[in-house]
Parts: sequence; C-alpha cells; structure tokens
Amino acid sequence: MDKKMRGDALLQALVNTPVSENRARLETLFLDFVAEATLGQNRYPNSPEVLTSGISDRAVRLGLFCSARDMDDVDWVVLSHPGSIIWPVAVSVGVEKNLNIDVIFDAAARGYRTGATIANFFGKGHRAKWHATSTSGAFAATTTSAVALGLTPEQHINALHICAANIGGSPQAGFERRGAPQTNRAAAISLGIASAHGALLGAPNIEDIWDGPRGLIEMFFVEAENSQLLNGVDSAKLRLIDTNGFTHSAVAAAEKIIKRNVGSINSIAVVLPASVQAVLDGSRGGPWWNPAHAVAALFESEDPTNLASAEKYLDKTTLEYEDIPIGAGRVRVTTENGIYEEFVDLAPEELFWRDKKWNSAKITDSAEAYKRCSSFPLTALR
Repeated sequence: MDKKMRGDALLQALVNTPVSENRARLETLFLDFVAEATLGQNRYPNSPEVLTSGISDRAVRLGLFCSARDMDDVDWVVLSHPGSIIWPVAVSVGVEKNLNIDVIFDAAARGYRTGATIANFFGKGHRAKWHATSTSGAFAATTTSAVALGLTPEQHINALHICAANIGGSPQAGFERRGAPQTNRAAAISLGIASAHGALLGAPNIEDIWDGPRGLIEMFFVEAENSQLLNGVDSAKLRLIDTNGFTHSAVAAAEKIIKRNVGSINSIAVVLPASVQAVLDGSRGGPWWNPAHAVAALFESEDPTNLASAEKYLDKTTLEYEDIPIGAGRVRVTTENGIYEEFVDLAPEELFWRDKKWNSAKITDSAEAYKRCSSFPLTALR
C-alpha cells in the first residue's frame, strides 16, 4: 500500500472506528484544562468583552488562556499539546449547542485520538520542519468539531480534507521562546471549526490531499510509516511543575536527591536530552526556559510547584546534554558526603501538585467546570 492509500485508509479508520473512552482520564484532562484556562486568563489582563460569544470566538479565547502559562497537557509519545486545542473546541460547541457533558467528552476522546494518530503518521521528519501541535492539532480540532456538531461520516471525511488543505504552523514559535505557540494553537482551533463548518454546509474540498508536489506528503515531509490508531488520552500528561515541560523529569530527579538529605552541596549537574539543547541552553526565554534555574530553585524551595528563586544554588549548577529520550532528565549532585545521581524518564503526576493547581483555580467538579466556560471572565460558580 502506497502512502496515499495509507493516508486515505487512516482517515477512514479515524472516522469510522469506535473509540474506547477512558472516562476517568478524560475528566482529569478536562478539569486541568479549565484550571489552566482560569489561571491563564490573568496573562491577558486587558481582555475585551468583544469576541466572547459564538463557537470560534469562545474557543480561540479559551485556547489562548489555557496555553498562556505553558502548562497545558502534553503527549510525550508524539510530542504535541493536544488539550489546549481539543477542549476549547469541544466546550465551545457544547456551550453554543447546549450539549450534555457526555457528548463533549466523546468529541474530545475522538479529537485526542485523531491528533495523536496524525502526529504519529506524519512522523519525525514532519516534526523537524513544522510545529506538530499546530498540524496534528488542526486535525484534532476538526474531528472534535465534527463529532460535537453531529456531522455524518462523509461530512467528517470532507472536513478532514478541508483541514488538510489549510494546515500550517511555524516551529519558530517555539524556538523563540516568547509564547508564540499560543497563537499557533488558536489558529489550529479556528481551522478545525471552519473545516467542520464548511463540510456541514457542503463546501467543496480537495479530493487528493496526499500526492504530488502540492500534496501533504511532499509539502509537509509526511513519513506515513505508522498507521496505528493511538487513543491519545492515556498518553496525554498534565504539566504540574513550575518550569517548561522538557525540564520536568530533571526537577523530579532532583527532588529524589533532596529527599535523601545529602548534606552541603558543592555542585549540581543537570543532564537533558541532546535533542532539546537548541531550545534548552538557557540563552533566551528567561528563567522558565533555563533548566539550571529550575533545578537550582528546587534545591532552594524544595517545592516543584514553586521554582521562582534560584539565587542560592544557580552559580553551582551546570547543564549537560546526553542521548536520552525527550522528556527524561538526570541530575548529579556533588556534596561533602559524596556524589548522588538520579534519573527520571517521565515526571510523575503527584496528586499534591495537581491539587495545588486545581485549588488555586477553585476547581471542584466537571459539571461546575463546564458551566464556568459559558462566560468570561472564567470564575468559580460556587
């Protein structure tokens, strides 16, 4: 089967294969989305009252708010941020159409699956040239919209074709470390909604989206090697530590060392994947993008959710890079009592960290969180 046939078959499978929902995990991802949107709206203190009603306007604003703190969920398998695209779409359609939350969760589950599967199908070659959260996220937003709006399978396929003809997203947004990926997410949200809207109206679409010099395979460096359906929900992880996601495992490793009461510290080495060195060399983006600051701050505060001050240990902390998986981290500490080292492949989701975030946003349950999204500013309803 050639790449075009695999691509067409994959879209058919995404539309027509039932999804197995992990309701408990979906609820966790949803509540974290509302918490992040609630806390993130403070990064937009002058938000105007216009552009707050209707599906697209609400979804764009929720997407910007949710990703404003750079703590929206992350899929470490395909390296994308699905939740800040999928949930704004699902919730905004739900609010506008007065949908039951079960319908919202079903649409989101389908969106997570589409996003993860497309990102995996496009592959590493695509990710090296394009912002994968934008491209796979647009497909995820399209599926989420299509399911929530009740499109037929044929309309859903047409919507995905409309989306495919319009995807984009520069990876420069992430490399500049100035928060621009927020608007990449917003653009993916808008495209997904517009694609479903167009298909619902019967708008024309491109039939062959894959082949030739103008097709996805050549233009977007699509590898098309793995057609496995990934559910995307189980692999989506919360970001609960007070630094960029690439550094979370290093902070978790450092916390293990702190718990060992190692004595007076002489030096701290933070070891990260060589593949992220260009982004995590500490040269730009401030403390948030400096792994040395994050780990040094942990030794000062001993609290992974509070990494503001690193004055005491920053001059003792250095960065190293090794061939380890993205998302992993190692910390090596030299003390008066010897050398201590810990490695973490993926940072845990400690309930204490999660509850601290959710309590800050006054998150109680999914019903309240859903109602909260019906008006701006986002505030707890009870």
